[in-house]
Amino acid sequence: MEVLTGNVKEEKHVPFVEELEEGYRVTVGKPAIHPMTEVHYVEFIELYVEGDLVGKKEFNPGDVPIAEFEVEKGKVVFARELCNLHGLWQGELE
Repeated sequence: MEVLTGNVKEEKHVPFVEELEEGYRVTVGKPAIHPMTEVHYVEFIELYVEGDLVGKKEFNPGDVPIAEFEVEKGKVVFARELCNLHGLWQGELE
């Protein structure tokens, strides 16, 4: 499956990664949260640190597509999310 990217400020599918004291928060849709309806929703968010998958959260319609992960920090951090209609998207820690 092709991994799509874009500008988090222009494309609601790009995961927005924020550093927290004990790990990271990933939000799908910034500033407007991605829709979570029965026909259009985020299936999961994955977090990668130094290229390794360190966390995954699955979602259902009606959930809020935000995930927090308590993990060791790294220099290369990115997240992926799967939209049931628009595919797999990746965003990096800025």
